[in-house]
Amino acid sequence: MKSIIPFTKELDFSTKLSEITSISLEREFEVKETTIEGNLFVTGEYKSHEVSANVLPFSFKIPFSIEIPEIKKDTITLEISDFAYDIMEENKIKVNIELELCGDLEEREPLEEKEQEEERSEPFSSEELLEFVENHDTEEKEEESHIEIIEEEPEKEVVIEEQEKEEVQSDEVLLHGMTDENEFATYHIHIVKDGENIETICTMYNSNVNILQEYNDIGNLTPGDKLIIPENDES
Repeated sequence: MKSIIPFTKELDFSTKLSEITSISLEREFEVKETTIEGNLFVTGEYKSHEVSANVLPFSFKIPFSIEIPEIKKDTITLEISDFAYDIMEENKIKVNIELELCGDLEEREPLEEKEQEEERSEPFSSEELLEFVENHDTEEKEEESHIEIIEEEPEKEVVIEEQEKEEVQSDEVLLHGMTDENEFATYHIHIVKDGENIETICTMYNSNVNILQEYNDIGNLTPGDKLIIPENDES
């Protein structure tokens, strides 16, 4: 922490003042319990007449008292940061002084935590205790119900993913449908793999190209294509 403390003081000389030939400022201070007590010393020499060759000494003591802000006492420093003067009348000058006060701030507990500690130090009334218990039970139930909902959702997703995997990975699926004669017919769905062609697939299912053409576009087979193949009852 750094703070500038200004002082203004008018100083009266015992004789006529014509010119300040030299001037200086010093300070002394002591840190008390709640204040900083000290003195400023303005000293120098002056001429009482313009044509005079003689100079006269002067010395002024300016006491001060500063209230200590919220800083650590053992870190306090007090220095002169600025000093100026003006000749006001034939026997008076006005000095303007600035002191720089520095130090480390005292550590303070956050106001909210302090208020909470004060609140906790007070005993609960019977009505407040009952309200606290009811609210606590309600919050626990809400948390439990929320957790149950969250746990159910992943289980549904896992089931769906497993079903999709089964559909994609199965090489052969049987489909059952009705023929024109109201009889059930069975169809195979074959997923074409690398190295397979229409001839090898016909051999696998004891079928022929003409039958496959009725249900599929076999002009350009690529791996991953699905073919509908009716089951051959003659097999």
